Amino acid sequence: MNKADEENKFGERDRALEEIAKRLGVRAERGRRFAELTSLRVGGSIDWVVSPETEAQAAALVHEMDVAGIGWRALGSGSNILADDGEHHYVVLSLKDLKGELEFSGERVSVPAGYSLPRLCIDVARQGLSGIEGLGGIPGTVGGALWMNAGAYGHEIGTVTETVRVARGGRVVEVPGSDVQWNYRHTSFKEGELLLGATLRLTPDDPEKIRARMEDAKSRRMATQPHGSRSAGCFF
Repeated sequence: MNKADEENKFGERDRALEEIAKRLGVRAERGRRFAELTSLRVGGSIDWVVSPETEAQAAALVHEMDVAGIGWRALGSGSNILADDGEHHYVVLSLKDLKGELEFSGERVSVPAGYSLPRLCIDVARQGLSGIEGLGGIPGTVGGALWMNAGAYGHEIGTVTETVRVARGGRVVEVPGSDVQWNYRHTSFKEGELLLGATLRLTPDDPEKIRARMEDAKSRRMATQPHGSRSAGCFF
């Protein structure tokens, strides 16, 4: 493909994306770099960053982009990403605005994909709910944790996930956690699927005991990892 053909191709894509974003009310930005969006602070320019604010909006957006043949990749807080310094000719779908509020119902908590994983651990501990306190020091969002079955110090998010909300056919669909293969830092979710949130089923316990276990995990991390260094979660 020569330069003129390439420019024409991207021009058509850009016009289509602008129309989709405007119709759905989604913020679409140009001129962003991965270095601004990742914890390692490296990475080159991105053609577009789109930022839905609701799960329904995100589901409709990825469906419309798929139908239009627009390539996209999801990004949470960028804490498990090493992007090169070249140009990235696709759309980054940012989930950072997909935060919402936690919804508690007995032992269950519903959480959106853009919610901070460390904050979630603190919030459920205050409610006297146990099962994810070992994850408190893992940087990133709930969506990323679900995608890779994040775990540490005897806890994995897959073991407490009752349902996962996934974008399918332009709609938000709930998938039973039992239908997902939760492997070591890997799941059965496929490329092209967008995770929107989850309902976790936790175990009631004394908040002080939960907090003590979280502090123990934090102390072990501080003793074995370079605190303050730029991190992608598993390497520094």
